[in-house]
Amino acid sequence: MSLSDLVGLLRTDLADPSAERFKDETLTRCILKSVFPVGRDLDTHMSISGGEIIPEPDGETLEMLLLQARIEACRFMRAATANAFSFSSGDKRVDKTSQPEHWEKLEADLTTSYHERLREIKPDAALDDGYIITPKPLRPVIFEQGRHHHRHGHIH
Repeated sequence: MSLSDLVGLLRTDLADPSAERFKDETLTRCILKSVFPVGRDLDTHMSISGGEIIPEPDGETLEMLLLQARIEACRFMRAATANAFSFSSGDKRVDKTSQPEHWEKLEADLTTSYHERLREIKPDAALDDGYIITPKPLRPVIFEQGRHHHRHGHIH
């Protein structure tokens, strides 16, 4: 499946069949940004080569990739609408200031759906909720002011 086919599917999922909101380049970027996180979450190796995703995603992998790409599209639109405006002239009024919040809510709903589907596919998957960072094993380093311990036990 070519990236242009994936863009077409993503465009359908985003209810933008006539390309009014998203350029093909934007949706291609959303798909490419989704490849590695989805591969990590599903414990499968996916790579990008010559504008193609290898191996070709299908079934649940394809659906998870498109879902993550929709999340990326929402993030893009939140940024794109961050400077939305409100305008009124006479009896006409245009207010686009609530667009970022709408995209944020859709992003949150899609992220919840992604995590639910991931739990169904891989019940033991450790989900990154973005809040807790699990550090690698730590080795404490203790310093005493004014003292330096040499590895042979001599104090300087």
